[in-house]
Amino acid sequence: MPSDFNGPVCKDLLEFMKNVQDIPSQHKTAFEAISKHTIEMMCDVDALHVWESDSDMDNLLQLTQVIVKLRNISSATTQDGKKGRDPAMVIVAEEKKERDNYGRIVELVKHLTEADGRKHLNGTVTAFNAIVVVRGVDTNEAAAVKRINIAIERVFKMIRPSKKLVWHHGPIISLLLAWINTTTPDLRSRLIGITITAALDLFNGVKPSPLGKRNNLADLQRLEDYAKKLGISVLFLDPGCGLIAWDNLARYMYYWVYYVNTFFPCSLSQLHYHKALDDLVTFSFRVRGVSEGKYGDDVVRMVQAHLDASTARRWARQSVSASSYTKDLCRNAGTDVQLHHAFQLADCPFALFTQIPGYNLPAFSRIPICPSTATANPAHQYYIAAPTSFSFSTSSFRPSTHSPFRILLTKSGQTADLVTERIQGIMMAVLTSVMKDRSPPRFGDTERVRWKAVGKACCWALEGCEGKCPKGVDGKIKYVVEQLKGGSYKRVVDGQRGGQRSARAEANEAAGWGGIAEEEWTGTMGTANTGWTGTGDVAADDGWGDVSAGDGRWP
Repeated sequence: MPSDFNGPVCKDLLEFMKNVQDIPSQHKTAFEAISKHTIEMMCDVDALHVWESDSDMDNLLQLTQVIVKLRNISSATTQDGKKGRDPAMVIVAEEKKERDNYGRIVELVKHLTEADGRKHLNGTVTAFNAIVVVRGVDTNEAAAVKRINIAIERVFKMIRPSKKLVWHHGPIISLLLAWINTTTPDLRSRLIGITITAALDLFNGVKPSPLGKRNNLADLQRLEDYAKKLGISVLFLDPGCGLIAWDNLARYMYYWVYYVNTFFPCSLSQLHYHKALDDLVTFSFRVRGVSEGKYGDDVVRMVQAHLDASTARRWARQSVSASSYTKDLCRNAGTDVQLHHAFQLADCPFALFTQIPGYNLPAFSRIPICPSTATANPAHQYYIAAPTSFSFSTSSFRPSTHSPFRILLTKSGQTADLVTERIQGIMMAVLTSVMKDRSPPRFGDTERVRWKAVGKACCWALEGCEGKCPKGVDGKIKYVVEQLKGGSYKRVVDGQRGGQRSARAEANEAAGWGGIAEEEWTGTMGTANTGWTGTGDVAADDGWGDVSAGDGRWP
């Protein structure tokens, strides 16, 4: 593409995508070549990939995909009979006060590699051979850069002759900028590409995403300047641009409620389970409270009277706090967003730490960008890495070769359904690999007793609201109650009862436990949706979705 190419200025993503599709024919071939080269660079299996990551469930699953893929590649033999090199990657744990991302990611890698790992640098680095987890910025940015450098250099020594580095960063880019500015000249010269996940919201102009608000214009300008000086591309990934249409993991992984404890050790999944229980109880008693005109401590006393204390002691936090039952919070419990979320959790009680309505599973926008051989990676068949110039002052953007920035977009003809099916196929392949040499998940009396206690309390609260709700809310509350009494998780923990087929038996049969065939990474799930997986969808003619988001508020 000629260096002076500039497309029209765009104010929103739809306009931008139309302009990309309408690239003049004389520029089309070069435009596609730039896109293909960018994607191949970001997926280069011969490069060392650094992943900065949170430890929410979508992030852990994306890291699992990369680890599994690298292990599969390393176990394959080349045409000359040589075994591939050991899987290598560096994971930089984003630091957050509210949870130990570093510790959680170490637990994940330990679970997947079935090794304890070796701790280094006073416990801030854990190495599983060439898969290394590094603590991000805790109190000292310079110290974080130093330990990241040491980790990268050690891994490079293990995987000679690799000399290339690809950096995949999360929404807040300050650590990346510090690393580029202060790392060694040798490591800086090895950097061949950068991806940035969920930093920008492009639907209505160029704005910080809900997760990228800590970035400022100077940060983004520095990133552009660095990329130009280094002669590399920066690829922005976003769930909306990637057609990640659902906020529910069960949409992308059949039998998720059953296999969550295959993907993760209980030490990781339990926190998400406890959060889901707390959210469910809080929702149910907000509805009950507002239906009776009770708030604050009055609602807490209802919770304490109906929720078994011995069951709830380990996880009840917000559900026993008077601040969770203000008049506004209780009145908003009738909105579609809250009802739908409760429906999903009642069916599959594993909650994300961060759930942003309309901003779905940010880490899943990374799934197409996975290290792989050029022949095995089909990302360029389905995606475009569109060269883009941003004008942050006017909140606009345009197709342009003057900028090192790229946006990953789905190609024309791709739909949310096709993307969903592709991710389902990928995650089934991941499950296949994770399941090898492992026993099926087990659910015992503890899970059954706990769920029975939570279901009993929530059903008491919700069923007592009948006839006291705004128009259209009663029917939706019944859906939540139905899931509490007979949804996916209830069936899993109950096992085979009353001659009915158990959910765990269905899941094992569908996955072919012990003899599952390898799926293509780009294939489909290979199993039908039996209707119990908790997608959270209810047919329109059942009444779900008839009421707009604000109509369910109590007066």
